[in-house]
Amino acid sequence: MTDTTQAPARWQGVIYGLIALIACIAAFIGLSASSLWIDELFTVHLINHHDGLAEVLRRALTDTHPPLYYFVLYSWTQLAGLSDWALRVPSAVFAVLAVVFFAAGTRRVLSPAAIGFACAVGSLSTFWFDQSQNTRSYALCMMLAALLLWCALSLRQRIRTRADFPLAHSVALGLLTLVASLTHAYLLLASGMVLCFLLLGTSSWRLRASIVVTGLLVLAINAGYYKLMTQSSQQDLHNLWFSNSAAFFSREIQHAFGALLGRQVLVAVVVMLLVACQRLISRQALFTRDMHDTRWTTALATFVLLGVIACGISVSLLVAPSFSDRNLLTCAPFAWFLLGRLFDVAGPRGRGRASVIFAVLTVLLVGSYLVPLRGRLLPRTEDWRASARYVQQLPGCGDQVLPVILPYRFGHATPFFRTLAEHDFYGHYLPASTAVHAYTPAEFGGRSQAAGLGELLAARAANAGTNACALLAWGVHDLDETAAIKVAMDLARQPGVAPRRILIQEFQSYHIKRLSWRPAPTAYLFIAIPPAPPGPRVLPPPSPDVRLSHADAAMLSNRIVVDYLTEYAGTAGGAYQLDTYSVQQWTPKGHTEDFVTVQRLTCNAPVVATRIEVWPDPSYPGCSNRPPPYLSSKPL
Repeated sequence: MTDTTQAPARWQGVIYGLIALIACIAAFIGLSASSLWIDELFTVHLINHHDGLAEVLRRALTDTHPPLYYFVLYSWTQLAGLSDWALRVPSAVFAVLAVVFFAAGTRRVLSPAAIGFACAVGSLSTFWFDQSQNTRSYALCMMLAALLLWCALSLRQRIRTRADFPLAHSVALGLLTLVASLTHAYLLLASGMVLCFLLLGTSSWRLRASIVVTGLLVLAINAGYYKLMTQSSQQDLHNLWFSNSAAFFSREIQHAFGALLGRQVLVAVVVMLLVACQRLISRQALFTRDMHDTRWTTALATFVLLGVIACGISVSLLVAPSFSDRNLLTCAPFAWFLLGRLFDVAGPRGRGRASVIFAVLTVLLVGSYLVPLRGRLLPRTEDWRASARYVQQLPGCGDQVLPVILPYRFGHATPFFRTLAEHDFYGHYLPASTAVHAYTPAEFGGRSQAAGLGELLAARAANAGTNACALLAWGVHDLDETAAIKVAMDLARQPGVAPRRILIQEFQSYHIKRLSWRPAPTAYLFIAIPPAPPGPRVLPPPSPDVRLSHADAAMLSNRIVVDYLTEYAGTAGGAYQLDTYSVQQWTPKGHTEDFVTVQRLTCNAPVVATRIEVWPDPSYPGCSNRPPPYLSSKPL
């Protein structure tokens, strides 16, 4: 027996199995470390009532996803409550079960070492890490995809070993296909690919008929649901953040690869691919766990993954833009199988000095992704929670109206989304009696009229430096630091606000870059503060008297002060206005100041998917008589 036809040494499987076990245990650590982010808060909106599954369905129809996950989570929360921990436990369970079911389902077609390798890589991937503590359906999708792979392989083995009709397996496959399709639309595509592959690969007319009937029934049920959804959804299905450009499709596929394989793991995979190519070119015999089913399962996994990509792009082009990396990775267990198969074909055998060195290096590359598991104890999502607690303690704001920035990319400025933002997003971590009013960036900037907002901003600015409420705005989703500075500029020039300055208090969360966690701002408070005192020294901005817990205080980040300095009215090439600002930033490293001059855009350009920004598109008719739209000493 040659080395290439031997199974990898079992000791590798033990090590990779331990790595996967550590990752699975870590899924249950730090479930409350992060605030719920906006998609999770939307999930809570769908299930936060006691009106039964019918109300869950009614609310789910306003979304773009099928309802089954919401049914499961609603039933669970009726017992466990709506704490952050309780909401995320099901996803941790589903993610771990996805690994368990994958290992159990592939035990006859992959070696133990290959199964361990695939489970370790899968459970250490960025996608699995995120979705195992995300109150969305993706962890359940991975579990169902693993079951779908297992069920298809079991049906194949049943057909191969017995001649009678596989009734139990056919019924199980049909039910699993229906459940998967009602969990996520891309699992409907994956289920369709599995059924097509089985249909093409069987010679039994009875089984073919069963597969066709199953497919048509599942398709009919989903078509009925999606017809209801398109009539009920509050989303503009053709004007979301998705795009139908070739560049967008390519980028999302690349993101999916990145979320499936970290850089270090990719190095090991590339080496294995090169070894596999060399062995294929030299026509060496390759290890196969089961001559009948391993290659069949490899073809199935490849067919499903390529089919989902092709069908996902087609649906996005023909029905509504919907192609994304997260949607593709609902089928992650099929990709895990291909990784396991590659390990069996070209991975280190773990015997002999050179092979053991290769094996150890591969283990180290994969195991390096145990280091980021410490991020389970770090806040990693948008900070709705600590920023809400800060707002509650702002002097004088306890019983006042809280003006907040509508998540303008998440949903358009309809009454539904305004109410959703006020009650279920910003209001989630606030007392139920708190008055929250949501406004768009255009309304804060005076480009669109909002009744009473101008008077509210002027009154709040007049409170600067007193114990009365001076909160001008609070924004979490869709804002980055550049957008927050633009909002502050718009606020600073509103009537009644100047000469007060705008203090932006940032709240940070942690994001992984390579193997380390780095802070970045995710929430912003805009507070009016008095004008800068005269004198040559630049003094730090005053801090409101707010006392937070140690955990919430750790979320406080940089402070930025925007001061409106001058206005210039020009006439060359048409009337226009230029506004000049001072932008000071206070960080642990020190203080910086920039002076920025921008052209004031007062038009209210329509919001479209290709441009959803704080400031309007200057090329829109009536927005600017003088290109370029702004000149800045610092890019904004």
